[in-house]
Amino acid sequence: MSSQRQWTVLLVDDSEDDRYLFTYAFRTAGIPGRILESEDGDEAIGVLERARGPASGQPWPDVMFLDLKMPGRDGFEVLTWVKQTAPERPLEIYVLSGSNETSDVHRARELGADDYITKPITEKKLQQLFDGWAKRAQS
Repeated sequence: MSSQRQWTVLLVDDSEDDRYLFTYAFRTAGIPGRILESEDGDEAIGVLERARGPASGQPWPDVMFLDLKMPGRDGFEVLTWVKQTAPERPLEIYVLSGSNETSDVHRARELGADDYITKPITEKKLQQLFDGWAKRAQS
């Protein structure tokens, strides 16, 4: 049995291609753990609500990678929900967005995003992101 930490990652993105690329790069980086995928903000909040329940058996994610522009509840609404509903739960949040608008970056950070990465994101860029994240997470 390995003593290496198993990470739980919540990936929220309406693009199936982006979710595939993300998952592939995550596995290639060799990060142990599992990815919970959500296609929109409503589904992501559902995952988080279930994880908050004391008897859910579902772990609270260690990190969330969040798209901003999605149908239904968008990434800003997810950030607001986390900030208002689960402030006691640590959750590192990386926004992955096609928007490079300064107002979007500032708003995301004000709502609790730890980092903001502009799409399109390449496999190499994701690999660098994961390598850096994994190193920080191990320290």
